Amino acid sequence: MADVACVTCGQTGTAITAPLFLGKLEAEIKAKVCADCWKKWEGMRVMVINEYQVNLGDESGRDLVRKQMKAFLKLGEQADSSKVAENFRPPAS
Repeated sequence: MADVACVTCGQTGTAITAPLFLGKLEAEIKAKVCADCWKKWEGMRVMVINEYQVNLGDESGRDLVRKQMKAFLKLGEQADSSKVAENFRPPAS
């Protein structure tokens, strides 16, 4: 398996191999984010959608989730995540 230098956790981790269906953003994520950090984002994504009551059928809702994703994965985006951060509970390992 290939490894990637993850910008999110700062360590070398397993590369993401599954398709993400994110268009142009997919190549950047696969090159810069490890599979473990992506899995953490998948859990956080549910919280973002619920806490902000995002309508994914609306372009502005999808844009908000995209911005939160880039901020969470440390891909150069800044986003106000205070609403989610105050309710964040790390998943039980």
